[in-house]
Amino acid sequence: MNSIFVRIYGGILVALLIIGALTYAGVELVNDYRSLLYRERMAKGTFHLMAESYRGLDEAGRQARSLALTRLFGAPVEARTGESLELSYREALHLGDQRVVLRGEPDGNTVTVLYRLPTDGLYLRARLSRLSEQQARATAQLVLDHLRARPRARWDEALAELNREFGYPLVLRRQSSLELDGEQRSRLGRDEVVLSLSDSTRRDAGVRVLVPVDDDAGDPRVLVMGPLHLFDQFPWQLLSIAGVLALLMVAVSTYLQVRPLQTRLRRLDRAVKRLGSGDLGAYADIPGNDPIGQVAATFNGMTAHIRRLIEAQREMTRAVSHELRTPVARLRFGLEMLADCESAEERRDKLNALDKDIDQLDRLIDEILTYARLEEGTPNIEFQPVYVREICEQLAAELDGIRGEIVVEVAGAEDLTLDGDPRYLHRILQNLVTNALRYANSRVRMTLSEDGDRVVLDVDDDGKGIPEHQRERVFKPFARLDKSRHRASGGYGLGLSIVKRVVDWHGGAIQISESEWGGARFRVILPRHQQKQHVLGRRRGLQQSG
Repeated sequence: MNSIFVRIYGGILVALLIIGALTYAGVELVNDYRSLLYRERMAKGTFHLMAESYRGLDEAGRQARSLALTRLFGAPVEARTGESLELSYREALHLGDQRVVLRGEPDGNTVTVLYRLPTDGLYLRARLSRLSEQQARATAQLVLDHLRARPRARWDEALAELNREFGYPLVLRRQSSLELDGEQRSRLGRDEVVLSLSDSTRRDAGVRVLVPVDDDAGDPRVLVMGPLHLFDQFPWQLLSIAGVLALLMVAVSTYLQVRPLQTRLRRLDRAVKRLGSGDLGAYADIPGNDPIGQVAATFNGMTAHIRRLIEAQREMTRAVSHELRTPVARLRFGLEMLADCESAEERRDKLNALDKDIDQLDRLIDEILTYARLEEGTPNIEFQPVYVREICEQLAAELDGIRGEIVVEVAGAEDLTLDGDPRYLHRILQNLVTNALRYANSRVRMTLSEDGDRVVLDVDDDGKGIPEHQRERVFKPFARLDKSRHRASGGYGLGLSIVKRVVDWHGGAIQISESEWGGARFRVILPRHQQKQHVLGRRRGLQQSG
């Protein structure tokens, strides 16, 4: 994925899916635990009163009490030993802290409730299938029995103690203070337990159990148990915490997605600042093929090109000053000699020599300008299909007047084409063949062939060849392998440098080896079709494939 948008969007999307799954699992886990605590809290008070009713009883009394509670609650209730219950470590720990333990049965509908009795080693066990009105009435009856076993003056104190055990409030209210309808008042008057549902349209709706306590005709008291609120699967506190955690996780995931991009951009920024401060060795070490990596690669290529241009400029300045010194010195010497000439014929010879020196200086300047123009950057190359064989034959015909006794041959397919600029392709062949003619003994050959999607052009001569350790040096400007040779045979040392630049801008490569005749072979490899990318990238790919 090279698109930064796709990478960030895809990363955040995956992160959101993971966060959603984790949040859902976390909320479910927390709700399971909260549900367990809710059921324990709802059952704690009832089983506390049931356990208290066993206090001081012997085995027969406990059995009778268990039978009475079974009838009262409509569910089996019994006193069991810890060994028979096979308590786990967690259950034993909870029961030791006077907590209710709930065991889910395999059928999913029945729950076994365990609670420790005041008698050591015994536990109360009840199996409940569901909460029912009968169980609510039974709990109310236990509360009334607990209160009536004490003087009325201590009922408030007894309720305060029970409220510490119950998961919902227990209060004594006057009947007149309650909002009751006629049916509910009549049932309370008949000493019946009444279940009252609060406003069901509200989120905190709950059930209250109203138990008549005395028969005071004026304003009797009522035991109000509740409200017993239903379990809220998603309380706002839990949702708030889950939302905050989800936002934090999104922030962390986004940071982890963006941080590598920021790090890469900082590296690129430091490299740009180094280049801006004049450090031409600045390099952005940013791998990858995403847009930032591509910008870094372009930046590195630009800095390398700048370094090469500056170094080439320095070399050219030194070389040009050296190359211009010789023809200028000959001109100065020729002018001095011309002043001393007495005969017209001698002056005419000197003027002809001066004219040759000026012509040589003009050709040198033309070569320097051509090389400098190619060094400035990509020239205006107009790529078009070119028949390379036609250029070779045209060049062979042009060289008839200067090749002397040397034979110039053309070999290879006649219909071989490539995308290029005919002017620059002609310049490549002209410089290579002219260079070969300068050192050949009797023959020069241009050979065309194809290698997949590449065109291969070989220029061979039968001269003395080029030593392997000097083959890379011949492409440097003003380089000469034989410093003692005469200017007429040695040229200016720019021809092969120009060939190298033109080949580079065509996205090709040039190699030097030994020909089958023992001389030098210059091999030019060019792509048949130009691609829409930087020429240096094309050239690098061509060299790697070659």
